[in-house]
Amino acid sequence: MTAERGMRDGTAVLDGAAVGVRAPLTDRGRRTRAALVAAARTVFEDRGFADTRMSDIAEAAGVSHGTVYTYFNDKTEVLVATLEKLVNDIRDAIRTSDAAEPAQRIASANLQYLRAYVSHARLFRVAEGVSISDDRFSEIIGDLRRTHSDRVAGQISRYQQAGIVRADADPNACAAALTAMVEGFARNWPDRVTADLQGSADTLSELWVHGLDLRARAQTAELLAEAGAEPATVLTSDQHNTGKEQLEETDAIHT
Repeated sequence: MTAERGMRDGTAVLDGAAVGVRAPLTDRGRRTRAALVAAARTVFEDRGFADTRMSDIAEAAGVSHGTVYTYFNDKTEVLVATLEKLVNDIRDAIRTSDAAEPAQRIASANLQYLRAYVSHARLFRVAEGVSISDDRFSEIIGDLRRTHSDRVAGQISRYQQAGIVRADADPNACAAALTAMVEGFARNWPDRVTADLQGSADTLSELWVHGLDLRARAQTAELLAEAGAEPATVLTSDQHNTGKEQLEETDAIHT
């Protein structure tokens, strides 16, 4: 497509982008593209990627066959566009307020993640299938998983520095395992998640809390602070138990 034609039909070839990647310049063009993407999502979810044709997308969107090619070169580009909302929704879901109490923050994040994942589960499965043979989709999915895991790892590290999570745990390994558990649960038991979203999130979050020894350590850190011990010290498992025993002995002496 030439730049002149792009100006006439309300699209433009993006500078520095791959040939054929087009951004609508007009409101009408943006509405048309959005309608194509929405229709494509339904077609991909119903037919799968391999059995979807560009003509199927055009028919579902109620436009001519040629209109689809005004905005996309092929169905792979269309699938990339449909994944934008999935990626944005899940990225938003794993952002939580730092003002929340740690266990509540975990519960809130897991609930939001499950809600976002379930709403996009069918499309996610389509993308995972294509990712086996197309690195573009494996990169999109891999980047999303890394973002989730990295954010959790960062939070675990901060909790360790505050003395409320066991210090002998590898933050990156813990984060990878915990986030994989949540995604795997949502992928393998979507009907259960849909039927009891809150219950599923509560169960997963409880496993996080126990796995990180979060609740007990938060209570111990509070007790140590009340007893006048150094605050925010990072405790190993043995130090955690020793500190708790010392506090119990102190309480016994003063009663």
